[in-house]
This record gives sequence, structure tokens and C-alpha cells, in this order.
Amino acid sequence: MRRISAAFVAFILSFSTMAELTGEQQEIANQLLSGDLRQLKAASQRIFKQEISNPDLLDIAAEILLTKYPEAYDSEVDTLAWLARAIGSSENGRYYSALSEVVSKTKIDKLERHADKALDNLPGATGEQYVAGMYTLPEGVFEKEESSELVARLKELMLSGDLASLKQAAKEIASTRTVNQELTDIAAEALLRAYPSATKAQIDTLAWLTNAIGSTGLARYKQVLQEVEDNSDFRKLRKYAEKNKDKLAEDSVVQYQAGMFDQPMPDYTY
Repeated sequence: MRRISAAFVAFILSFSTMAELTGEQQEIANQLLSGDLRQLKAASQRIFKQEISNPDLLDIAAEILLTKYPEAYDSEVDTLAWLARAIGSSENGRYYSALSEVVSKTKIDKLERHADKALDNLPGATGEQYVAGMYTLPEGVFEKEESSELVARLKELMLSGDLASLKQAAKEIASTRTVNQELTDIAAEALLRAYPSATKAQIDTLAWLTNAIGSTGLARYKQVLQEVEDNSDFRKLRKYAEKNKDKLAEDSVVQYQAGMFDQPMPDYTY
């Protein structure tokens, strides 16, 4: 996902049709347009809890929902569900068609349920209906990443040297079902280096590395997960290694061994 600065967003909004927003609503608009899923979710929750019905703000929310839902990753579903609930909480029939589209076309059960529940809060299709394109999102905001961009960003996260970034990258590999041997080699190398001396506080990150490896289905990593399953001191990590090993193909291929990733690996800070 491409991101733009909050300052740039504020600049864009100052020249748009947002004059009717209050100060707090302007802040929510900035969050919606930040390009960051966490801020998008937080803004959606604020709209929902405050039952904001200002169409200048809700048009942004509707445009983001209609832009994102067709190709949503697993990691984005909760945020989009909150976005649908926020639109429904407005009780503004302008968004009946938008939510109906999500209900009828999404392939994600959770999003369909929440959009349908949000739809029940609307009085029906009243007035001019919002359709995709009525609000123009700033260029680059919430556009789907090209595969090469996604791989480059995840590699940077994985090699940044801290467990939080490593865990985030592993979650994204799993949720986006990104199959890239270099990224999976990094995950395998980090797992093999860390698991023998891991502390309890580190196990969740290592479990996510096994999830990332398992999501690829690549037979190359069978022995890696088998080693962790056989030797980890932590039952949780052994169970995750076993579960994800079973997701890998049975093909007869060269197995990954520690040190095969020949680029510098950071000493991860714990």
C-alpha cells in the first residue's frame, strides 16, 4: 500500500469540498486518507461511535470501501468491516447502493455479514445514491501494491532488525499469500537462528514465521519446520510448525538449510 504524508493530505483537503467539516471531522478525514490501515480502522470506529452522518466525510469512507473490497487481503477485512459499520451508523440512505454492492459481490463472509448488518441501519435507497468515483481519492492512497513493490517492502521490513517488523512482515506474507522464495528463505533463516534460544516473549513472532512459510505451500521448507517441531522447547511453536508443515507440498526438492540465505542478516533486537 502506498502512503502519503499527513501534511500532504491536509494540503489536499484544504482545497477540496471539505469546508463543512468540523475540526474533529477534519481530523477523521485525515485519518481516512492517511493510507494506513490502523488509522483507517481508528477513523471508522470514531465515525461509528459518534454516529457521524456528514456526507462530506462519509463519501470518503464509501469510496475507500468500494475501492478496497474487491481485492481485500485477509489482514484488511477487519478494517473494512469497521468501515462498513461506520457507514451504516450514519443511517443515511445515500449509501444503500454502496453497501448493497459489497453485500452482493464480496467473497469474504465476514465482510458480507458486517456490510449486511450495516445495511439494516439504513432506511433504504433515499436520495442520490453514492457510486464509486464520486469522490476522487488522492493519487496513490489505497491503491493495490504491485507485486514487486510488495516484495521489496516486505524484505525491508524483515531485514530491519526488530521483531515487531519481522512479525508484521510474516503476517502480511500469510495474509496476502505472497509466494516468493527470497522472502521465505529469510523467514526460514530467521526461524532457524532464533528458535533454539528463544524466550517465551518471542514465540508469537516465531509462530508467525511458521505461518508465513506454511502459506507459501513450498516443499523446500519441510525440513525447516520439521526441525522446529522436533526440537523447540515451546509446545506452542512445535504445534505451529507441525500445522504449517502439513500445508507444504510433498514434492522432492532441495531442502532449505541454515545459511543458504547468503545476504547479511540482522541481529534482531528483543
